[in-house]
Amino acid sequence: MDKIEIKPGYLGATPPNRWYEKLICRILKASTWHWLLFIQKDSKGWIITESINKGVALTRCDYPKIRIYKIKGLEVTPKRLIGLVADYGAYPYDYDVYLKTAIWFLLKHYLGKLLPRHHDKEFHCQEWVCLLAYELGHPIISQGEYPMCSNLEASPALELIYGDF
Repeated sequence: MDKIEIKPGYLGATPPNRWYEKLICRILKASTWHWLLFIQKDSKGWIITESINKGVALTRCDYPKIRIYKIKGLEVTPKRLIGLVADYGAYPYDYDVYLKTAIWFLLKHYLGKLLPRHHDKEFHCQEWVCLLAYELGHPIISQGEYPMCSNLEASPALELIYGDF
């Protein structure tokens, strides 16, 4: 990954690790699970933002397997990204999103009923990167869609620039 030119605002995606993550990805026909956004590189590596168990956070990118996606047309400074993270920094992790997404997915794909997307003040990692892209004026999925690894991977707004799994 050191040879890849990563810029602020690029997205990262990691593969599923736990059995239930692998099962969900198999059902969704997806190969990624956790999503993050690159902020800035310093002497210790890349600083990223992600939504983890405690909620929105600035952390270090230390994932052994990762894909890197460019949001087409996005040019952004680390200062702008840090400001966005600060705006939403107190928002907790969205623990019930998997249930909401599963209900939405089943109703849409098996019963042909499309429920409106539920927006709240909690984020899981895929919601978080979608919100950041939207706030930066470069949405990566439709606002009516639930963020899922499968529709992020298939987004025409994203370009895969590196993948090691």
